[in-house]
Formats: sequence, C-alpha cells, structure tokens
Amino acid sequence: MEGTTTEENINVAGKRSAEVYHTEHIIDDDKKSETPALTAAQIRRFVARIDLRVLPMLGIIYAVSIIDRINIGSALVLGMDEDLKLGTSNRYSIILLLFFPSYALTDVPSNWILTHVSPRWWLSFLMFCWGAILTGMAFLHSWQLMAFLRFLLGAFEGGVLPGVTFTISCWYTRKELHKRIAFAYGVGLIASAFAGILSFGLGQMDGIRGMSGWRWVFSIEGAATMLIAAVAAVLLPTFPDKAKWLKPDEKVYLFRKLEQDHGQSRTEKVSWRSLAPVAADWRLWLQGSVYGFNVGTANAVGFFAPSIIEGLGYSGLQASLRSGFPFFAALGLLMITSTLSDRFQRRITISLLTTLLMMTGFILMRADSGYSNNVRYLGIFFGIMGVHCNVPALLAFNQSNTLGTANRAVSSGLLIACGAIGGIIGSLIFRGQDAPEYGPGIYTVIGMCSYNLCALSALIFIYSRKNKKLEQGEVVDLAPEGFRYSL
Repeated sequence: MEGTTTEENINVAGKRSAEVYHTEHIIDDDKKSETPALTAAQIRRFVARIDLRVLPMLGIIYAVSIIDRINIGSALVLGMDEDLKLGTSNRYSIILLLFFPSYALTDVPSNWILTHVSPRWWLSFLMFCWGAILTGMAFLHSWQLMAFLRFLLGAFEGGVLPGVTFTISCWYTRKELHKRIAFAYGVGLIASAFAGILSFGLGQMDGIRGMSGWRWVFSIEGAATMLIAAVAAVLLPTFPDKAKWLKPDEKVYLFRKLEQDHGQSRTEKVSWRSLAPVAADWRLWLQGSVYGFNVGTANAVGFFAPSIIEGLGYSGLQASLRSGFPFFAALGLLMITSTLSDRFQRRITISLLTTLLMMTGFILMRADSGYSNNVRYLGIFFGIMGVHCNVPALLAFNQSNTLGTANRAVSSGLLIACGAIGGIIGSLIFRGQDAPEYGPGIYTVIGMCSYNLCALSALIFIYSRKNKKLEQGEVVDLAPEGFRYSL
C-alpha cells in the first residue's frame, strides 16, 4: 500500500511537472508570436519574397483568362462575322451571353474544390481546359457550335478570379490586400491593352494554310494557354499553412500577423454548411448588385471598344492601338487608388469617386452629345479608367469585411457570380443593330452608374454603423478584438 502510494505521488508529481513545463512552453511560444525574431529589414525581405512567390503567376493566369475571353471581339472584325454569318439578328450577342451562365454557376463550387485541393493544381487544371476549348474554336463553321464552346469556356474560366482573389486574401492582411489584388488585376489590364494588338498581329496570318486570320487568333492563343498552364502547375502558390518554403520564424510572424488582422491564419476547407450563412447576408447581395453592374460595363467595353473606336473614324491597326491606350491610363490610376485604399482603408470611398469618373466618361462618349471625336475618345479613357479601378476595390472591400477563410471563399465566389450576371447584361446592352454609336447601351451604363452611386453610399452608412458599435464594445459578427470594417 505504502509503495503504491509513493509511486502514485511520484506519478502525480511528474504529471504536474509536465503540465508546468507545457504551460511555460505555450507562454514562451506566445511571447515568440508576439515578438517574432525578425528585424524590420528581414520583414521587408520576407514580404517581398511572399509577393514574388504568390503574385506573378496568379496575375498571369488572370491576364490570360482576360485575353482568351475578349479576343472574340477582335476575331469579329477579322472575318468571323462573315464566316459564321453573325450579322443576322443577335447571334453575336447570344454567343457572348452564353459565356456568363456557366461562369456564374461554377464560381462557388470552384472555390470549394480549391480549398480541398490547392490553388496550384486546381487553377492550372482550369487553365489547361479552357486553352483546349479556345483552340477548338479555330476549327468551327457554325455559330451554334461557337456559342456552345463559349458556354464551356465560361465554365472553366469561372473559377479563376474567385480563386485568385481568395488565394491572395489568405496570404495578406487587410492593409496589404487591395494593392495585391490590384497587382493581379493590373496584369490583366496590361493584357487587355495588348490583346487587340496581339489579335491584329495574328490576324495578319490570314490565308496561311487556308485559315482565316480569326482562326489563327484562337488556335495560337489557345495553344499558348495550355503551355502556360503546364508552367503554372509548378509556379503557382499553395496556402500559407501548406507552404514548405516558409522558415519557422517566418511562419510565426506570418500566422501571428494574420490572426491579429482577422482572427485566423489557417485556411479552412469549404463545406456546404459554409454556404447558407454567407448567402443569407443581404449586405453581400447589395455588394453583388454593384459589382455586377460594374463588371457588366467592363465586359461590354472590352467586347465593343474596338467597334466604338471604329465608329470614331479609325480602322485596322489604328483602331486596335487606340483601344489599348486607355488601359495604360487605368493601370496608373489603379496603382494610385489601391495604395490610398490600403493606407486609409477606404475601399468604397475610392469606388464612389471612380464611379463618378466612369459615369462622366460614358456621358462624353454619346454619339448624340455633339462633342468632337477627340472628346468622345477621352470619354472612353474615363470610362475604362473608372470601371477597372472599381473591380479590385470592390473585391478588396468584400474580402476585408468577411470573417473566416471558408466564408471568404464562399463570399468571393458569390460576389463574382453576381459579376457574371452583370456580364450577361453587358453582352446584351451593346446590340449589333445599334453599331457604331451604341446609344442604348451607353445610356444603360449611365443608369447603372447612377444606381451604383446610391448603393455605394448605402454601404458606407451600413458599415460605419457597425464600426460605431464595435467602438462601443458591442459584439458584431463575432469580430475579433480591435477589428474595424473597411469603408
């Protein structure tokens, strides 16, 4: 009995000793988390290394998706309209429209798969598939088959922007987010600027091997997309908690920074239980309506800018070049607005100003305005600058104000699905029979801008009230201590 008691005492003492050590170890780890062993210079180098690992390939994938989506506009003026007899009724608008239903339906399921697999494998798979579809477009002889392949193209491109946005949000704090989303989106803008020139150059192959110029556009760009997809499978990032290249002290610093910013550092897997609470938030749908109208305008301008510029008296290479110049101006403004937005956490305020700029551009763009062609061309500049600065601002606002990685994955998918619905509007409002002035389409865009100004003002009011409640110590949406919503 006595031996047993002594043995039990030893075990109890050993257990207590182990518990004390374990507790001290946790405290030590917590202290390390609060004051990571990284100097300011090391932190700068580390953030630069994250940028280099995460951003370039994501930007390239998004850029290629933009080129492959809008090259149909250049193909139209390179002879596709005659070969596929698209001048009849609204065939071209139908082809454009069918891209968006499949795009909208795949946004959320794609992010669900992304969290279970990896951005590296899933995004590169999507890219290879849409490259194969684009190549197939080069060999079609009926507009019905072209419409079907555009539907498939939308299904595989649908997961790109939600995946890119969500992956970036997993690596960066809210004060770093807008500039990084703007970088990826900016690469897409550069691609948009050169897309017309690239298509014009490929169109000069007209007649080689008996193929029309527009067929060369699809075949070469589709093959290039599949090649880039193979490279992407090697260079694309994974999620922070799966990244093997992070050193232990870098992980401590990064995870602590992410937890302090939005209460979570590890990437949750999306389940269908994540969908209901996010989808039930009416504020998301208000954001979605703004995003949808904005994206609808962006897609419409991308599809029809060459035709509008031709209506100003330019043609061929001059039309392609002049359709690209406004995107460089948009890139410059995008870098300025994203920097200011991250510094002051004012996403919607920035979006209000750029929406006013976009609205001014479309007012100047009207054919019945009495303005000279140079002033109308300036309107194209303003329109493109405003609409493309809005997209990353709205995405950053959504990701900054959604708590939980699984919720952010679902939220980005739903928001961008709303953009696809806006894309349907954009593909219908600029009708072929209204060319080259496109008056009804331009007036519709002005109306959508007016709605967005009202909705954006409402969002500022809504989230300002939430911040006041947080400042008063109330619990709002289970936000972590010190959290404030971006405005």
